[in-house]
Amino acid sequence: MIYGLYHSAAGMLTNEYRQAVLANNLANADTVGFKRDVATLAERLPAAQAGRRRGSTAAGLADLSGGLWLGQTYTDYDQAGKIRTDNPYDIALDGPGFLCVDSAGRRLYTRDGRMTLSPDGLLVAASDGSPILGQGGVPIRLNPRGGPPSIDTQGRVIQDGALVGQLELVDFDDYSVLRKVGAARLTGPEAGAVPAPVLVQAGYLEGSGVEPLSELVSMIEASRAYQMNARMISLQDDSVGKLINVVMRA
Repeated sequence: MIYGLYHSAAGMLTNEYRQAVLANNLANADTVGFKRDVATLAERLPAAQAGRRRGSTAAGLADLSGGLWLGQTYTDYDQAGKIRTDNPYDIALDGPGFLCVDSAGRRLYTRDGRMTLSPDGLLVAASDGSPILGQGGVPIRLNPRGGPPSIDTQGRVIQDGALVGQLELVDFDDYSVLRKVGAARLTGPEAGAVPAPVLVQAGYLEGSGVEPLSELVSMIEASRAYQMNARMISLQDDSVGKLINVVMRA
């Protein structure tokens, strides 16, 4: 087997995965509170160094690189730009932290600050009606016949001059424990949540963390790298075919 085929095949696999990550980012370029994923690549160790293997290693290949392989894929939690809506039910978080949402009995975390009032007075997520949790993990209930609420910088919800609840805002010391579950929401161990030193800005939303132009350029790069690796496989296959023909005629 030609050693370069392994390298080219690995290059195709890694760039195919990278394209999928970039495509998902681009698809969420307008999703409120979305955080982009970053796929990193790493050098793969040669088989002789990576662990147990059968057979001997050719002396000329022992010091060669093992080629390209997937590194860590991580989420970029940097704060995105704000969008002014002037809607009293919309909020943006200024600083690190997350809102808490009760989604079908699961406690999830999000930067999507779109909220609304349900017919029975619960403060819920505008996207799917999931209750927004207040301090202590209790949903916040307002008077559906009262005036529009106001939300101060500490997340206190005030309606008709009275305090009706306070948003539960949490953060995590280690973001690697968080996992995306769709709809710009995350799941994580409740025990790892700590109070967030974050300020709330009502009448605004946090946009997507995706820069479409940058992601598009990266996708073009990944596509060209994939094509070049595919071309290299074709060239090496042709070389093997020519070599076989020469040997067969000898």
